[in-house]
Amino acid sequence: MKLNFEEAQSAYRTKFPESPFFDTWVPQSKFVSAEIDSTGNLIISREDKGIYGIAIGTSPAIPAEWKSFSMESSGIEFMPDDCKVVARWDCYWAPTISGTLQNIDTATDEEIKSFLDLHAPESSVYPGNDEIQRWIILREGQELVGVAAICKWQSGKLMISSVATHSDYRGKGFGKKLMRETLIAGHDMGVDLLCLGVRHSNISAQRLYASLNFTLMHNFTYCERR
Repeated sequence: MKLNFEEAQSAYRTKFPESPFFDTWVPQSKFVSAEIDSTGNLIISREDKGIYGIAIGTSPAIPAEWKSFSMESSGIEFMPDDCKVVARWDCYWAPTISGTLQNIDTATDEEIKSFLDLHAPESSVYPGNDEIQRWIILREGQELVGVAAICKWQSGKLMISSVATHSDYRGKGFGKKLMRETLIAGHDMGVDLLCLGVRHSNISAQRLYASLNFTLMHNFTYCERR
């Protein structure tokens, strides 16, 4: 059954009433089409340098026109033969935290870029990206040990991107401190939740998010046609 944006949004909320995934990753301005089948698989097409697909469900039928798409990993056996797996990623959300920021600090764009290049070169956003609303900076003495960006996504929702800690300071609690500061900053910016995406292979990050009451929404496999 074909759905318009409001119907697709309602169908998603019915299946996942606590999850803000649709509202964050499917902006109405980029929505193209959606369908739901008799077993509840939800197929969403949105604009993103062409058509980008999102397949939610355990047995989705992937449209032939999709050149790139994310499908729930539980349905990966239904990936068409002419497609390949590129990456696996997970999406989480957490309520923001009322409190006082303990680390009111700044860093230059050059300092942040150098830090990300060295300690998190696959970061999704860098200084200069229009969507960045705020950088959260963590220092130990004068040493920059952590950064995270709060960005306004295409949907207008705020989300966390480019979370990075200094390679020499990992496993010492700085990542948890950084994320707590980020959730406090989100509350200070007037939102009640923040979302983020992370590579499925990043086990340490997943453990960190679980320790801060982040809720897993979906495990996705990102695919492209050969």
